[in-house]
Amino acid sequence: VSGKAQRMGDFIYAPQSLESLSELQQWRCARSHQVPKALGEKSITAVEAHRVSATMCAEHDMPYVRKFFTTVEAPLVELKATDCKGAVPADQRIAVVFSGRSAPGCHDLLCGLVDALRSSPGSKVLGVVGGTAGLFEKQTVELTPELLKAYAGTGGLELLGRTVGRLYTEQELESARKACDELGLTGLVLVGGTRTNTDTAYVAEHFKRKGSKVSVIGVPCGIEGKMVNEFVEAALGFDSACKAVAQLVGNTAIDGSSARKYYYFMRLMDGASTGGRASSSHLALEVALQTKPNMLLLTEEVDDKRLSLRELVKEVADMVVSRTADGRNFGTVLVAEGLLTAIPEFRTLISEMEAITMPCPLAEVLPQLTQWSRALFQSLPDFIQQQLLLERQSNAALQMSQLETERLLASLVEDELAHRKKLGNFNGSFSPVCQFIGYQARCSVPSDFDMDYAYTLGATSAILAAGGFSGYMAVVSDLSRPVEGWRAGGVPLTAMLRVPAGSASGTFYPRPVIFPHRVDLEGGAFKVWREERKDCAKFEMYQNPGPIQLSGPSAGRIAASISGRFSYLQELERMRRHLSAIRMRCRPGCDPRSVRVATQTLATLQSVLDEFSAPGEEIEQREK
Repeated sequence: VSGKAQRMGDFIYAPQSLESLSELQQWRCARSHQVPKALGEKSITAVEAHRVSATMCAEHDMPYVRKFFTTVEAPLVELKATDCKGAVPADQRIAVVFSGRSAPGCHDLLCGLVDALRSSPGSKVLGVVGGTAGLFEKQTVELTPELLKAYAGTGGLELLGRTVGRLYTEQELESARKACDELGLTGLVLVGGTRTNTDTAYVAEHFKRKGSKVSVIGVPCGIEGKMVNEFVEAALGFDSACKAVAQLVGNTAIDGSSARKYYYFMRLMDGASTGGRASSSHLALEVALQTKPNMLLLTEEVDDKRLSLRELVKEVADMVVSRTADGRNFGTVLVAEGLLTAIPEFRTLISEMEAITMPCPLAEVLPQLTQWSRALFQSLPDFIQQQLLLERQSNAALQMSQLETERLLASLVEDELAHRKKLGNFNGSFSPVCQFIGYQARCSVPSDFDMDYAYTLGATSAILAAGGFSGYMAVVSDLSRPVEGWRAGGVPLTAMLRVPAGSASGTFYPRPVIFPHRVDLEGGAFKVWREERKDCAKFEMYQNPGPIQLSGPSAGRIAASISGRFSYLQELERMRRHLSAIRMRCRPGCDPRSVRVATQTLATLQSVLDEFSAPGEEIEQREK
């Protein structure tokens, strides 16, 4: 290795050398990052941050957000290239903390941060070793181009590591502020998902109220893809993880069609860390689009249909029986990791289980459950019962990754088919093989997209931090375009905050948070799957996308969930152009008919927008 290993808290910092990597890794490290036109020089001196327009959060949430934040209408920021060499921010000390889960591309983010600040005299980027716990203990190393040379294009977080801790309580916020002051920081970059970026908003506000000059910036990251919203088109690592998982699923599905005697039930990791609250299935949907399995059990669809466990088992069994009639005693079923949280009776059971401190003996658990939940628990196979009793996550939620949902479904489907065989309604064979896929992909080699996206996010966060845009998230939009057409900038985190549905009252002020984004059942990606899944269930339409392509014509292909996403910022710009055109056409001296038509049309539009902004609609949308 290039540096001596040293223990920093619970983490061993052991930087590697380029020569210690495989031949392929060394070749990958030498790849030049592609960036948007605005960041073409990869230097903080050649970019200007333009304030575009004031932002807002949801209208009915505004009073509650104002209780926690002094500013809720900060402007959008867009980065643009400039030839004017003005004053260059000097002596910047920006630290970066990974407080979310591992994802491909995180090391490239560090490269973007460091390269952007190279032209800033006296500036340094510090890597915090060991996540938020490392921040409290001020465990940092200086990140340099030489150090990062061996990490560009590699997956994981092995250079700096991470922790599951949060910056949530007043004590934690103050500890973070003191650590930043003692380190002499001017900027702090926090990388993670919805919880991390929610914390980032409160860290920035706490620093502001305490008079700290440290600029706090958030970066969206996570293989599960739920740290997306109208401003964020993709979470870092999602594209690579989908491709890595799709290869494994494709391999397995084609093995099934070769052996022609197994049913593969594959549970796919989706970051279901919200326990009994609804999870998301973005990764499972994207993998299904890339591999064409016989069935996809999507959390959001099961939730929308309010399917019971019995109904879900019946759907799978019906598909098996139908394929058997055609002589096909094999198939592939994809199961979203958080599926059980969408089943009504299971959701109730999980909620009650999370209220019980674990570990706890079964004899003490059962009396604490309601009659219905106790009956459900006792009806479950022993292996699921034991998994429900495992130690909880850091947020006290059930460990969904430890629940073998795919094994439970396979077992219940097997029982259902045995019952049908006795009745003479099934005469085939059913041999299930269960797998869990997730850990194999979250530290994969990043795709070209994630390498460039990460690098751009890193450079953007450096520019925002040096520019004093505290409380912002680094964002990149128009991701469906070639890289040079991407648009980098910043969005105030307050514009993404929402109030938990049904929790607000006249005397209680709920803590606004950034909600995880769920699969849109009316969105383009799911519509594509809905149109082809009937044929997928009947025939073998399996596709194997192969390993992540590092060169060649397929290397630039990105996930359909990203390429087909609606560009919110682009639509806002179009709307502003239309309004500007109306303003120009309806100046004093114009045709009175134009004024009347414009006024009446805008009044109608205003009425429609009033309906959209009603609190009831937002609550209904969240409770689906």
